[in-house]
Amino acid sequence: MANWITMHSFLSLNWDEWGSIVAILTAIVLILRWALNRAHKQLFEPVNRAIHELKISVDKSSSRLARSEDRLERGDKIFVRHDEELKDHERRITNLEERK
Repeated sequence: MANWITMHSFLSLNWDEWGSIVAILTAIVLILRWALNRAHKQLFEPVNRAIHELKISVDKSSSRLARSEDRLERGDKIFVRHDEELKDHERRITNLEERK
């Protein structure tokens, strides 16, 4: 069996050296995490806010468009009904004129 683990070392490094490596790696990870969080807040927060405002604007515009289409459809139905009433009146007037 290989002798790479002893009471005082692991992979040819003493336990205090491993402790130093772990401490340095932990410090690097914490610094990177802090930097990324800060960058995220400073760089992406304005973009997220702008996207949110754009979404609200698009939702309002879509709502207005839907209401406009509903009004147009109702107006079209009223127009068709009035057109039919006008044609009915024209037929009645034509019938009255023919009777004379």
